[in-house]
Amino acid sequence: MKELYCVIGNPIAHSLSPVMHTALLEQNQLNASYVPFLIEKQDFKIAIEGMKALGISGFNVTSPFKEDILPFLDALDPEAKACGAVNTVVATNGRWTGYNTDGVGYLQGLESIRKITETDQILILGAGGASKAIFHALMHHTNAKVTVANRTLKKAVKMVAGTAHKALSLAEAESQLADFTIVIQTTSSGLTKENAALPIRLHDVTAGTIISDIIYNPAETPFLKEAKARGAITQNGLPMFINQAAIAFELWTGIKADRALMRNIVLKQIGGK
Repeated sequence: MKELYCVIGNPIAHSLSPVMHTALLEQNQLNASYVPFLIEKQDFKIAIEGMKALGISGFNVTSPFKEDILPFLDALDPEAKACGAVNTVVATNGRWTGYNTDGVGYLQGLESIRKITETDQILILGAGGASKAIFHALMHHTNAKVTVANRTLKKAVKMVAGTAHKALSLAEAESQLADFTIVIQTTSSGLTKENAALPIRLHDVTAGTIISDIIYNPAETPFLKEAKARGAITQNGLPMFINQAAIAFELWTGIKADRALMRNIVLKQIGGK
């Protein structure tokens, strides 16, 4: 019987997950398909119940449903439990287990530049879902000191509550920029031409600082362009996007994902090199 995998979200037409996963399924000659499902918020419960009844093999969850899926799961991976959000669901004998591969996928990409050590001072800009996953991955897999800065300080404070890490406003973070060895940009700044303003000014960034932006399309946001001009080491969100999808594929199939193939597929779709 043919297996079915999917990604659910709203909107979903822009997602590159189907082309990546379809390529992996075909490469490994698996009798399976991967499709996108657009779900309206008011139909979420009935749609999820339908997926369970159909015996779907596994699926990805994207905005705005990464928290909404939680009540429908039978178990949670520690990473997903820590950040309170799920982007990957594995079905085993009718039981659904939720995972969050965003944080670990991001960390794998960051550590392709260099290993994160206890001497690193890391600044995360933004306190949304992606920031939360990255924060918990850094907290659980490294000994770095992490600071979360957000426009609404209350959200940053809530994220670091109960940990030894710090919360700042964006203005405070900007004034302390020279203290950080790694800066991670997780806000929507730079995603579109209409939203091109930098989340913070980079006047005090030190040459050699790693500046990372989780946006991968466009490949170079205004934030990364400014950082590169100031001598920073820059990385966009492509490694995170590929790694989080690769980890999901490996959880579903037990087969190692071909990340080079995935990267080529994505670059072809967005017109990169």
